[in-house]
Amino acid sequence: MSYNTGQAHPMIGQTLSHYRINGKLGEGGMGVVYQAVDTRLDRTVAIKVLHSEAVADPERKRRFVQEAKAASALNHPNIVTIYEIDEAESGGKVIDLIVMEYIPGKTVDQLIGRGGLRVNEALRYVIPMADALARAHGAGIVHRDLKPANLMVNEHGLVKILDFGLAKLTERTDGDDAATRDIARTEEGAIVGTAAYMSPEQAEGKKVDARSDIFSFGSVLYEMVTGQRAFQGETRMSTLAAILHREPKALSEVAAGIPRDLEKIIARCLRKDPARRFQHAIDLKVALEEVKEESESSLAPVAGTDAKGSRLRLVPAGLVGAALILAVAGVLWWNLRTKTAEPGFGPVLARLTADSGLTTDPALSPDGKLLAYASDRSGDSGLDIWVQQVPRGEAIRVTRDEADDHEPSFSPDGQRIVFRSDREGGGVYVVSALGGEPRLVARQGRRPRFSPDGSKIAYWVGVIGGVSGGVIYVVDSSGGSPRRLAADLDIAQSPTWSPDGKHLLFMGRRTASQGTAGSTGNEWWIVAVDGGSAVNTRAMEASGRAGLPGPLVPIPGFWRTQGHSVVFSARLGDSANLWEIQISPKTWQVEGTPRRLTSGTGLEVAPSLGAGGVVFANLAENIDIWSLPIAADQGKPLGEMRRLTDAASAEIFPSVSSDGKKLVFQSNRSGNQDVWMKDLESGREVALTATPADETSPVISPDGSKVAYQLVENGKPSIYMIGVGTPGVAEKLCEDCLPQHSWSPQGKLLYYGSVPQALNLLDVGSGRTVELLRHSKQTLRNPRFSPDGRWISFHAITGPLTRRIFVVAFREGVSIPESEWIPVTDGLALDRNTAWSPDGNLLYFQSERDGFGCIWAQRLDPVSKRAAGVIFPVQHFHHARRSPGIYSISITTSSLVFGMGEQTGNIWMLKTGEQP
Repeated sequence: MSYNTGQAHPMIGQTLSHYRINGKLGEGGMGVVYQAVDTRLDRTVAIKVLHSEAVADPERKRRFVQEAKAASALNHPNIVTIYEIDEAESGGKVIDLIVMEYIPGKTVDQLIGRGGLRVNEALRYVIPMADALARAHGAGIVHRDLKPANLMVNEHGLVKILDFGLAKLTERTDGDDAATRDIARTEEGAIVGTAAYMSPEQAEGKKVDARSDIFSFGSVLYEMVTGQRAFQGETRMSTLAAILHREPKALSEVAAGIPRDLEKIIARCLRKDPARRFQHAIDLKVALEEVKEESESSLAPVAGTDAKGSRLRLVPAGLVGAALILAVAGVLWWNLRTKTAEPGFGPVLARLTADSGLTTDPALSPDGKLLAYASDRSGDSGLDIWVQQVPRGEAIRVTRDEADDHEPSFSPDGQRIVFRSDREGGGVYVVSALGGEPRLVARQGRRPRFSPDGSKIAYWVGVIGGVSGGVIYVVDSSGGSPRRLAADLDIAQSPTWSPDGKHLLFMGRRTASQGTAGSTGNEWWIVAVDGGSAVNTRAMEASGRAGLPGPLVPIPGFWRTQGHSVVFSARLGDSANLWEIQISPKTWQVEGTPRRLTSGTGLEVAPSLGAGGVVFANLAENIDIWSLPIAADQGKPLGEMRRLTDAASAEIFPSVSSDGKKLVFQSNRSGNQDVWMKDLESGREVALTATPADETSPVISPDGSKVAYQLVENGKPSIYMIGVGTPGVAEKLCEDCLPQHSWSPQGKLLYYGSVPQALNLLDVGSGRTVELLRHSKQTLRNPRFSPDGRWISFHAITGPLTRRIFVVAFREGVSIPESEWIPVTDGLALDRNTAWSPDGNLLYFQSERDGFGCIWAQRLDPVSKRAAGVIFPVQHFHHARRSPGIYSISITTSSLVFGMGEQTGNIWMLKTGEQP
C-alpha cells in the first residue's frame, strides 16, 4: 500500500462522522484506506473503510470487532495505533471503518527493490518487528497477515506493523461457506500476494497461533535480504502448494554474502512443522540482535554478488549460543611448508546442500564428480543415502528404510557405496551408486571404508558414545568371514586406510591389564592389514602441544595420498574444525603439531577427499528439555513428545516437582551456566541464579520449594541450596561434594562426594553427614530416592561399557552393606540414570541395550523391590537427528521429562583442486 494522496476517488472530499477524507492511500482485500483529518482533534489519520462483503456475516463481524478492540489496546512504538472502530453513513448506507494512526512513508515492499536490502538495513527493520510481535503475542493477538505491504517505514526509518486484527475477517467458522466464497471472489488477485506469506497450517485452513506469524516473518525477511519471495507460484494454488511441499531456494543461491547465522534463523522460521520453529518472537528477536551485533563488529566486509546486482555485505564472526551453531569457517588456510610441497586448501567454499533438517556424513567419489551423504530430507523420520552430482546436480535417493542409513563411502571406481545401516540390528551394506537393493556385507559394523583397491572393507563394531569400546575388522568387499585386527588392544574404533592400502589408522587404547607396562590412554594407532601388533603414533603428545584437549580425535577423517598427512575434525570449546597432522611413513609416528585448517564457530565434521576438494558437514547442535506424556505407573507412552524449552542455548539436567508444576534445569542462555525455573502452567521462565560462576546440576525438592545445585569454588565442588518462591541468597550445604544428588520427601539430600565409591546422606537442617553406601572398587552414581523415601536406586560403574542398577532399603543414619543391595539389571549394558514411577513399583533408566540411547523400564515387586518380569523399552531414539541427553530423567504422574539433543546441518565443499 503506497501513500499516494493524489488519486481521484468518489469518497474524496466527503466527511465520515467527524473525519474529512483528503485522499486515497491504497486498497486491499478487506477495504480501501484513505488519508483523512480528524476535525475534532485536528490531526491527520488513516481510515480503512471495510468492504460490505467482509462484514456481511454478523458472527464474522463480531469476531473481527472483538479482536480489533484487543489490537487497539496494544501500545508499542512499532505497531500502528488503532484510534477507533466506528460506523458512519455514506450515500444512504452504513459503512464500517477503522481509524488509525497515519504514517507518512513507504511500505517495505516498495523499499525492497529487485536486489533486496542490505543485511544491516533489513535487521534494523525486523528486530523491532520481532519485538512488536512478541508484545502482541503476549496479549494473545496473532496478526495472521504479516507481509511487506503491511509494514510501513516512516521518513525517520521507524517501522510500523499495520492491520493487526483485520485477518480475523477471513477466518472461517461452521456455516461460513457461502460468505467465505463471496469474500474469496472479492479478493481475487489481492489474496495472491497474501498467500505467498501464509504459514503451512494457515494454507491448510488449520488453527493458527503465534508460530504462524513467525513463519510469515521468515518469508518477509527472506524477501527483504534477497529481493525474491521465498514461495512463489503462477497462481494462488501453486503458491500455496509451494508453501506446503517445497523448501525455498538456499539464500546462498539467491544472494551473496548473507551471514550464515541469519540464513539459519530464516530457515528455522520457515520450518513446515510449527514445533520446530522459534516458539516465541522474543527468542527470535534475541537471535537477530546477536547477528546484528556480529555484523556491525566485523572488520572484514565481503563483496557478494546476488542474482540482480552486486552489493557489499558484512559477514558476521558467528552467532553466540549453542542453539544456532551453523556458522562456517570465515578464514581457511594452510601453513606454508616448502616450495616443493603440494598445494594446500584454498579459501574457496561452496555450499552443496540446503536442508532444514539433518544432512551429514558426506563422501566424495574419487573423481570428485559425485557426492553421497545421509539426509532425513524425505520426511520419513530417518536418514537415507542420497547421491548428487557436484556441484549442483539433482539429488537421487539411493536407500529407503525406516532405520537410519548413514556413513557412506565410495568404492575407488565410484560405482558402489558402502554404508552403515541401523536396520535389523545394524550392519555394513553395499549398494550401487545409482540405487538398487542394498547387500549385507557384515553384521553390526560402523563407519565402513573401501580399501584403495576396492577389494576390502574396514569397519568397527561397538557402542557409539565415545572411546569406551570397539573392535576393528576387515572383510572382502564381496562378503565372507571378517578378520579382526589389532587384537592386542582392548579398544579399537574408526579405521582409516593408508594410501597404499597396507595399513589402518584408528583410535584405540591398550590397558595395563594385558601385561604391558601401563595404560596408554586413548591414542591413534596404526596396524598392518596383514596382521601384527599395533603401533602407537604418539598423537596425544602432539595434541597437547597444539592446545587440543584430550585425545587427538576419535575419528581420523582421511589419509591424504600426498605428504602422508591425516585430516580430521577436532572439537575445541563449542566449535569443531578441520585439522591436519603429518605421519612418518617410516616410523608411523606423528611429526610436529596439528595444524588448524578451518577456524569457524560451527561443528565442521566428517571430512572426505575427492578430486578437486574436501567436503565436510557443518552441523548445529541444540539441546532442549522435552516431555513425553505417559501413564507413569505402567510405563506406557500416551502421545508425542513435546518441547518444554526452546532457547538459543543448551538446556540440560531437568528436574520436576512432584506435582508436575515446576521445572528446573541448567542453561547457558546467559553466557554461563545458570539454574532456571519454568512454571509449567503459565510457561513463565526465570533465572534462579545469575552470577558469573557456573551453577549446574539442579534438583528441585519434591514439594517444589527449594533447589539444590553445584558450584565449583577454588577447584572444589560444593552443593548450594536456594529457595524457589523468593529466591535470594543461596546457602552452602556441603563442600567437596559432587553434582548427582537427590532429595528425600523429608528434605534430606543424598549425594556422592570426594570418595567416588561412596554415597552420603546430608541432613540439611543440622548439616550432619552419614555415609550410606560404599563399594570397595566400583564407582557409585545417580542416587535417587523413591517417592515414599523408603528406597534408593543408583548405578555402579562395572566396566568401560557396563553399568549395573541397584536398589537398597533406606534406613535413617545406617550404612547399608553391599550384601543388602538388590540388583535390578544384569550389569551387561550401559544401564544408568534412574527415575522412580509415582507408585514406586517401576524404575525407568537410560540404556544402550539395543545399540541406541533409549529409555527403558523394569517392574519391581511392590514389597521386595526385586526385578519382576523383563526389562522393556519405553521410548526409542533410533535416529541420528534426535537423541536424549545422558544427564538425568525426571518424572511426574503424567510425563517423562528429559534433555534431548537435536542436530541439523548441511554439506559444504572446500575447493582445492588437488587429487585424492
